[in-house]
Amino acid sequence: MKSRMIGIMGIVLLCLAASGCGGSKKEADKESTEVMQLTITPQATPTPEPEELHPEAVVSNGGTTMINEYLMGQSS
Repeated sequence: MKSRMIGIMGIVLLCLAASGCGGSKKEADKESTEVMQLTITPQATPTPEPEELHPEAVVSNGGTTMINEYLMGQSS
């Protein structure tokens, strides 16, 4: 019973010590509280023509042409 009471008192003291930390008030900087306005602008990504690439990096199947960027980087 005595050890339980000592344990509870220890936990209460730790809670009081933790709640007392960080009590100083700082003024917030204008830069840190300023809201940034972000806009998303779509940009076109240039895609090379299949004829300009290494032949092993381009695969055509029916009407679809696929470019393997890994092989394109390997052949350069």
